[in-house]
Order: sequence, then structure tokens, then C-alpha cells
Amino acid sequence: MDKVKVFREYTRELERNLDNMNTTDCCKCLVTTSQCFLVVEIGRSPGICVKELAKVLKLDKSAVSRAVEELVQKGFVIREPSKTDRRSVVLTLTKEGEARFNKIENDMYEKFKEVFSRIPKDKQDQVLEALRIYNEACDKVEDKCCD
Repeated sequence: MDKVKVFREYTRELERNLDNMNTTDCCKCLVTTSQCFLVVEIGRSPGICVKELAKVLKLDKSAVSRAVEELVQKGFVIREPSKTDRRSVVLTLTKEGEARFNKIENDMYEKFKEVFSRIPKDKQDQVLEALRIYNEACDKVEDKCCD
């Protein structure tokens, strides 16, 4: 079989598995999957600006702004003008947002711990290296498309 076709099928299966894991976890937290990603990134980088957040998530700035507004309305995120650049808006989590962030991080850690534990120990480093290479290749293609 064509290796590219096999690669695509494995990637599609990986996407479905990850989507299922993310959807299951985020539904417990009363946020959409995309909002879940935003909460995690803001929680990991308190004070991040919308522009940086859009870059990290590889999303359109206006889409991120809309999603952030929904999180502000839900009481998970605080949006404030930057103290260093008044044109920029920085994002932090509220106490409720931090609780959601911690729940998401802990739940996902446990899920990935279980998945990782099912990979034979002698293959774990190989899997990590393969994922690193895969992500780098995706980034290179993405960068090429955006130039």
C-alpha cells in the first residue's frame, strides 16, 4: 500500500482519538473544545495577548477574540489593557477559569498517562521522537503555506 495513504489513515485515526479525548474532557468543563484550548493556553501563559494566543493556536485573531469574549462572558477569563502596550489586550484566568484549567490539565494528564503506559516501555522514546518529527514536519508545511 502507498505509504502516504497509510500515513494519512494513521493521522486521521490519531485526529479522531485526540478529538474524542478532548471533546470528552471539555464537555465536563462546560466549554467547547476550542474554548478548552484557549483556557489551557491562557492558564499556561497568564498575561498572554490575543495576538500571541492566535499565533500559538494557529487561528485567526478575530476568531480567537470572539472565543475569548465568550469565555469572558462565562466568567473564565479577564481581558485587560496591557500595562506596557495600551494597544494590546492581555488575558488571565479568573478563579473559576483557573479551576477549569486545573481540571482540564489534571484530567488530560491522567488520560495521556494511561495511553502512554500502554505503549511498550522500549518503544516510548521512539514514539516521542516520532511525534516530535511529525509536529516539526507539520509546522514546516504550515510555514510554507503561510509565506
